[in-house]
Amino acid sequence: MRLRLALIVAVSTTGAACGDTGSTGDDAEPDAGTCGEVRGQRDGDVWSWLGIPYAAAPVGALRFAPPAPATCEPDGLDADELGPRCPQLDEDGALVGDEDCLFLNVWAQDGAEDLPVMVWIHGGGNAVGSASDPLYDGAALAGAGDVVVVTINYRLGQLGYLAHPDLGAGNYGLLDQVAALTWVRDHIAGFGGDPDTVTIFGESAGGRNVCTLLAMPSAEGLFDRAIIQSGACKFLETLAQAEDQGAAVAAELGCGADVAACVRAASVSEIIHALPAEISALSGGNYNPVVDGEVVPEQPEDAIVAGRSAQVPLLVGATADETSTAAPLTMSQATYEGLIRASFGTALGDQVLAEYAAVSPPRAAYVRATSDARFICPSREIARSASALPSRRYFFRYAPSAYGAPHGIEIPYLFATFSAVIANGQPYVPTATDRSVSSTIQSAWAEFARTGAVASWPVWDATDPALVFDATTAVELAPGASHCDFWRPLYESL
Repeated sequence: MRLRLALIVAVSTTGAACGDTGSTGDDAEPDAGTCGEVRGQRDGDVWSWLGIPYAAAPVGALRFAPPAPATCEPDGLDADELGPRCPQLDEDGALVGDEDCLFLNVWAQDGAEDLPVMVWIHGGGNAVGSASDPLYDGAALAGAGDVVVVTINYRLGQLGYLAHPDLGAGNYGLLDQVAALTWVRDHIAGFGGDPDTVTIFGESAGGRNVCTLLAMPSAEGLFDRAIIQSGACKFLETLAQAEDQGAAVAAELGCGADVAACVRAASVSEIIHALPAEISALSGGNYNPVVDGEVVPEQPEDAIVAGRSAQVPLLVGATADETSTAAPLTMSQATYEGLIRASFGTALGDQVLAEYAAVSPPRAAYVRATSDARFICPSREIARSASALPSRRYFFRYAPSAYGAPHGIEIPYLFATFSAVIANGQPYVPTATDRSVSSTIQSAWAEFARTGAVASWPVWDATDPALVFDATTAVELAPGASHCDFWRPLYESL
């Protein structure tokens, strides 16, 4: 999907910058303390505060280091412009972004006070993406859901996850997310939010990060519910694996004995381009948080199963055709078999081909098998593992195009940002059904953020109930899970 930035017509208001209480609205006069006021803008009944720094720029000695506190602005901040994305490669392989990128954005209804807070963690393989993406504009969700919406940037790629004995275990991107959540705890009351009712939600790598935050001691107490959209967290890298990758980056940069000084002196371009191409984001790889025994003590799903994770209500799910946009539009049987064996190896690939032999045509079988393996069945296993939290499972099946319901399709419905989706060279114009599906998922997510539950949506049990989002929405048993018993022993053995 190609995206564009929507224009906002706004007037000014203020929010508290340093944790002093206040509320939105024309008559609000929050005492902003030593950090000054954060001056926002209004569009209709929703206020926005854009580009608020929640941590210091991670440059110089702060590169490859945990986030440090942001510098206060005693004269206040005009929060009317989105901050830059963190350094990354765009679709054409060009370097974009800025290291000074640790910003967040806030949206709230006029007059908001003590509303539930929803903190969005964007996806992109922990290598690309940004809170400034117009797809994640929080205005409509804040307005419709009666919630305060926060979107955050965090360090990506090598700058966010490089591990090396001279630098530490990486996980800087995860620590940025903890810093942003700490900012929410300390300051969101000044923007109309309730710091004791915080939901973290994210999709793809953002969902994986949400799942990881559940098992991080430093994130304990910073959120009260969690939503994992198309993300799994059973396969995080070990410290040894991450350090091997870090050594490859250091070698590519020509670093000698003092690796820390070398990588801090290198240019952003040199660092971003130092990773071997076969594991770069552009070739389908990504970055994972690292199980380092400290920041991330263990595989998060192991912590969930053992009851060592945050004990908060959980929503988890996937879309019906996760890998559809990554599959060739036409596919012969021979191509299908070759792709499956290339993806899973010859021995397991042959088992996969036998399991999905009844699914046709070949492209449909490929999408079904790879979607099940990577997203649908893992999300079901997370719901099963976390059933005591309690957990609820969803399945997004609404298919607005020939691609069905691919990875990330639920996002413009959740945020109601259809104008940010470009179809046939034009902004997508939603149908009445699109708007109905959007309203339904917004209402469900907002109700969960308020109460930790959703009416008529049962908690997960052995019957595998799930709320299915389609042209009409209803609870079904085991939707999309017909092959998950095949994957379960493989998943549990990893």
